[in-house]
Amino acid sequence: MGEPKPLTAYQQTYHWRNKNCAPFAHDWVKKALPGLKVEHGPASAEIVEVTSVSGDCDLGQRKGKLLTIYDLEVEAKWTGKAGDGSDVEGTLKIPEVSHEAIDGLSDYVFEWRITSSASGPSSELLSHIKSSFPPVLTSKLNTFRAELLAAYGNPSADDSPAPSGTSTPQPGSSSYSPAPPAKPVEAEKKVKETKKDVGKTVTVEQKADLQASAEDLWGLLTDENKVPMWSRSAAKINLTPDAPYELFGGNVRGKIISVEAPKKLVQTWQVRIPSWPSDHYGTMTLTLNQGSSSTSATFTLDGVPAGNEAEVEKALDAFYIRGLKQMGLVLSSSSRSYSTPLSRISSTARSKPKKLRKKTSSSSNSFKWSSSTLIGSGVVVALSAVLVGIVYTSFPSSSSRV
Repeated sequence: MGEPKPLTAYQQTYHWRNKNCAPFAHDWVKKALPGLKVEHGPASAEIVEVTSVSGDCDLGQRKGKLLTIYDLEVEAKWTGKAGDGSDVEGTLKIPEVSHEAIDGLSDYVFEWRITSSASGPSSELLSHIKSSFPPVLTSKLNTFRAELLAAYGNPSADDSPAPSGTSTPQPGSSSYSPAPPAKPVEAEKKVKETKKDVGKTVTVEQKADLQASAEDLWGLLTDENKVPMWSRSAAKINLTPDAPYELFGGNVRGKIISVEAPKKLVQTWQVRIPSWPSDHYGTMTLTLNQGSSSTSATFTLDGVPAGNEAEVEKALDAFYIRGLKQMGLVLSSSSRSYSTPLSRISSTARSKPKKLRKKTSSSSNSFKWSSSTLIGSGVVVALSAVLVGIVYTSFPSSSSRV
C-alpha cells in the first residue's frame, strides 16, 4: 500500500488547504507602522518602533477562493514635539488588528499614553494624536489583507502546501491506504449539565458531502483559530472532555463529552433561541466519514424539544452548512428530523433509571400494563374458565408466557 498522492497544481486550487501566515503578519506590522506621522502646526507625532506583535494569521483556500483570518495585538512607541517645542514620548496599543475590522464587524481601538513628563502642551499633543492618528493607522492596516494575498495568494506557490500534504484520494486509487483510526481521547461520558424534563424530544440531523479530507475538515470544525474562517464569528474550543466551548459568538455552547479525532466529536449542545429552554442541553454528535473523493459530515442533535424541529433545522443549516458552502466545500446537503432511537434515549437516561421508573409507575392518569397486572388477569381468566366448565388444553401455560 503506497502513500496518498500529493496535490497536483489543479487540486491545490480545488481542495481545501490552510497556511499559517503569522510570521509574515508580524513582520509586516513591524515594518509598516514605523514612520507613520501626523502634524498639527508646530506639533507633530510619529511612530518610531513596533515593540510587540502577537496573535494568529491564517490564509485558507478552496477552489481558488481565498479567505483571510487574523487577530493580532500590537504595541508600539511614538515620539513627538508639543506646540511649545518640547519633546514628548509615549506608547500605543492596538488590542485587536482583525479581519473583522475590514469586514465591517468591528472597529480598531487605539490606546495612547504619554510616558514622558506630562504638561499642558504635551496633553494638547496627545489630544490631537487621538483624533488625527486613527484614520492614518486604519488606512494602513486595511492594506494588510491585499498584501497578504499578494504574497501568498498564488495557488501554485511552493511555500503554500496543503495542511495534510495530500489530496483526498481519487476513485479507483488502489494505492490509497486510510490512516488507522485515532484512539479516542476518552470514553463517552454522561452529560453533566442539569437537564430539565422538557417532555418529548426528537433528533435533528444535518448531512453534507464535502470536498476536503477528514483531517482538514476536523481542523476547520474544531480548531478555535480556524472556525472563524467559515463561521465569521469568535469561537472558544478546547478538545478536552468536560471542557466548555462556545461557537458563533456564544450563540451555541455546551461541554465536550468525547473526542475521536479526526472522525467523531460528541458534545452537549444548547442554542440561544427563544424556543429552546435555557436550562436544557441536547447532545450533538459530529461524525466525519472520508470516502474516495469526498468526506461525509453528519451533525446529529439528540434531545431537541418536540415542536422545535423546523427552527433547529434552520439553525443548524445557518450555523454550519451555509458557512461551509461559502467556502465552496459543500457538494450536497440534506436534513431530517425523527424520533430519537430508544437505544440513544436509554443511554442518555442510564444514569437515572430509578427516577424514570418511579415517574412511570406513579402516573395516576394513565393505565400501564405491568407484568403483575398481566399475571393477575391471567389467573382471573383461568378461574372463570374453570367455573363455567370450559377448559382449553391448548393454553395450559398462557399465564406463564405473559
